[in-house]
Amino acid sequence: MAGLLAVAGHSIIPVFMTPVVGIIGTGDELVEPGKPLAEGKLYASNIITVAGWCNRYKMKPHMTIVEDDHDAIFNVLKALSDETDAMITSGGAWTGDHDMVAQVLEELGWKQVFHRIRIGPGKAVGFGMLNEKPVFILPGGPPSNLMGFLQIALPGLLALSGHTNPSLPRINARLGSELKEGKHNWTDFFFGTLERGEGLPTFYPMRKRSRLSSIAEATAVASIPEGQDHLSEGSVIDVELLK
Repeated sequence: MAGLLAVAGHSIIPVFMTPVVGIIGTGDELVEPGKPLAEGKLYASNIITVAGWCNRYKMKPHMTIVEDDHDAIFNVLKALSDETDAMITSGGAWTGDHDMVAQVLEELGWKQVFHRIRIGPGKAVGFGMLNEKPVFILPGGPPSNLMGFLQIALPGLLALSGHTNPSLPRINARLGSELKEGKHNWTDFFFGTLERGEGLPTFYPMRKRSRLSSIAEATAVASIPEGQDHLSEGSVIDVELLK
C-alpha cells in the first residue's frame, strides 16, 4: 500500500485512528462471564455483545463492570474518559434509584445532546460529549440495548472511525408476514430473518423480541415508521443487514 501511494506521488495522506471504546456494564446483579453465578445474578451479556460488534469493525473494546454505586460509577467513567476515545454505558439509563449514569455524567461535566428518543426498543438511549469524546447511554434490557447500539451508537462509532457511510448495509426485501405492533408516536424496530430465493429476499419478523436466543438468530432489522401502526404482508420494505 505504501508503495502504491508513493507511485501516485503522495507523501502525506489523511488517516483515521482505530478508536478505543470503553464499554461499561452497570448493575449490582452483573457477573463477568466465566465466574460462578450466584442466585439473583446475571452474566453481563450486553457488554460482550457490544464488544463483539466493535471487534467486527476493528475497534478496540475495553470492557468493565461496575456496581450500582455513585462513587464507583463516577470513578470508572472519569478514568475511562481519559483512557478511551468513546464510551458506551449499559444499564442505569432511566431515572430510578439505581439509574445513576446520566446523573454522574452530568456531575463530570458532559454536554448532553439527547436522552430518550422515539424508538422502540431502545427509548432510554442517550448521547453526549465528555472531554470532547462521545458517550452513548444504552438501556440494560438486551433488545433495547442492542437496538440502541445498532441505531445510535454504532453509526457514531463508525463515523469516528472514518467510515463515509456509517450505517449497517441496507437492501429491499418483501415482508413475509404482517407487522401490526407499531406505535404512532415512535419508530418501532423488529429483529427478523431473511429468506433468499428468486427475486427479492423475504423478511420474517421475530415475534418474541425479548428473548436473547431469538435475537441471536436475527439476520436483519426492519421498522414500522413513526405515524404508522402496521405494515402489510407482501410490502416491499427497507431492511438493515446484521450478517
